[in-house]
Amino acid sequence: MTRFENPQQLYTEIGGLFERIATEPEVQEALKSLRLCVRFHYTEPDATMTLTAADGAYAIVCGPCDAIPDVELTMTGNVAHRFWMGELNVMAAITQREIGVSGSLGKIMRLTPLIKQAIRYNREGA
Repeated sequence: MTRFENPQQLYTEIGGLFERIATEPEVQEALKSLRLCVRFHYTEPDATMTLTAADGAYAIVCGPCDAIPDVELTMTGNVAHRFWMGELNVMAAITQREIGVSGSLGKIMRLTPLIKQAIRYNREGA
């Protein structure tokens, strides 16, 4: 069974998570030194989200976006849910091809502080 029935449900849950954490002090601190564009390609359902971080702020675009990503990640909606809940060993998922990566892994590692805060926030159900 798939976690998300349609792209809008995925956008609401995952995109909404990023909107909700934008005011968290830890997230604002992590964003201060981040300059990166990441595109998430999802299947089951087919959806695309682009996160752009620069100058202490970030934007998340659900759907098509003209920004040129530094890194692209591809995964199913179910894998994305497990990822944002912190229930996934990301390196194992990459080596087992549950997550496809195009671009520099070093660049995606710059997102680690933001990802950790999003996972913590998501787990706490805030």
